[in-house]
Amino acid sequence: MKLETLEKLIELVRKSGVHQVEIEDGGVRMSVTASAPHAGFMPPAFAPQGLVQTQQSYAAQVPPSPPVGAAAAVASKPIPVGKVLRSPFVGTFYRSPSPGSDYFVEIGRRVRKGDTLCIVEAMKLMNEIEAECDGVIKEILVDNESPVEFDQPLFVLE
Repeated sequence: MKLETLEKLIELVRKSGVHQVEIEDGGVRMSVTASAPHAGFMPPAFAPQGLVQTQQSYAAQVPPSPPVGAAAAVASKPIPVGKVLRSPFVGTFYRSPSPGSDYFVEIGRRVRKGDTLCIVEAMKLMNEIEAECDGVIKEILVDNESPVEFDQPLFVLE
């Protein structure tokens, strides 16, 4: 994907006010997501005339912060040896079909390919995540009702 195309996509998100845009071009999938302004800082796209800072000057003023929430847990926790099953998209992880129901799986349970392991809610759609192979649940890497990222490890099978 050309840099000009990416810049146009970012500008489209900036001007339109939409939260996210995804495109696929030549086998490359690109997603641009707008973030909310942080307290005390207005990104250049939203800053009034005269208050615009360059990315370099902003980066020099504020040191990078460590990952927060689910990303920090994933970054700090080593993934055990075994078959790792990952989230196919961003969403909310649910271990049961409804509040108060039994969990789909527990550690130590044998599962077969195609068994439902959890639900990942994405854009108000409940998506059942199935086992990709036979095995035994060795570890569950995400807490119930936690946000998950694309390709984030969810389960380890042995």
